[in-house]
Amino acid sequence: MYAEVLKSHNGKAEISILCTDDAEKGLHCGACNAGSRLKGRETVLADNSIGADAGDFVAVAIKEHGELKAALMLFIIPLLSFLSAIAVANAYTLSLWLSFLCGLAALSVALAALHLILKKKTYYFIAGIK
Repeated sequence: MYAEVLKSHNGKAEISILCTDDAEKGLHCGACNAGSRLKGRETVLADNSIGADAGDFVAVAIKEHGELKAALMLFIIPLLSFLSAIAVANAYTLSLWLSFLCGLAALSVALAALHLILKKKTYYFIAGIK
């Protein structure tokens, strides 16, 4: 997949992924139009180890096992925190609704913590300058 570098700083680059009909003819993840056929641009953060500058068109790839790691962090960890909070609240013989509220509180804390921790994390990297 291809992208345009918008900003480059501290070994990272803010890139705008090009999602057009031409991109679908080659290797394309399809994430930009999953669930709809709208065309447009998605802006993401990518590792910039090759030193691409603003305005460069680059080839972008996803790191090995990136989707699996992202799914683990964004779905499994919050789900486990929710379920473990319900189990702990149930062990203290709280009512069903109080257990559920404890689970929601743990879920909210887990999602907020992940948002803060993963703010600058990326699984994209710039593979080459086009």
